[in-house]
Amino acid sequence: AKDNILELSKMMRFVLYEGNKEGVPLSKEFEFIRTYIHLMRLRYTDKVKITINMPKILVDKQIPPLMLITFIENAFKHGLSYQHESFIDIKVEISDKLLFTCRNSKAEKANEEKGGVGLANVKKRLNLLYDNNYTLNIKDETDVYSVELTIPL
Repeated sequence: AKDNILELSKMMRFVLYEGNKEGVPLSKEFEFIRTYIHLMRLRYTDKVKITINMPKILVDKQIPPLMLITFIENAFKHGLSYQHESFIDIKVEISDKLLFTCRNSKAEKANEEKGGVGLANVKKRLNLLYDNNYTLNIKDETDVYSVELTIPL
């Protein structure tokens, strides 16, 4: 528990001190994501399969802070079940662009509220930062929800 509290405090510091910056190194953003996923894994059983494929060696590029976490949070919130087999697959590829993909199963939840502000805010932020120089494809299928985001580096 002590180690997990330390990890949580690192995340909180990142949000407080890095969250309002124009850009953060990819290494810091990816460390934040890995820590978040590590802490979330503690909540779920073996019925949940979480795979993450992000480069370990990163180019010296920056990304707007907390740009990707909204999609990952949504995957955990809407995609996982404590009772049924479920999954989250996260993949990042880097070239002159960053290609982020997040796929997750869709959990059945009764009376779930629709219309959260997270995705709307990310779309507004992408438009402000990149104008039309990005692609965001969201597929909401019967059993799988997927997001693919490409942004320049």
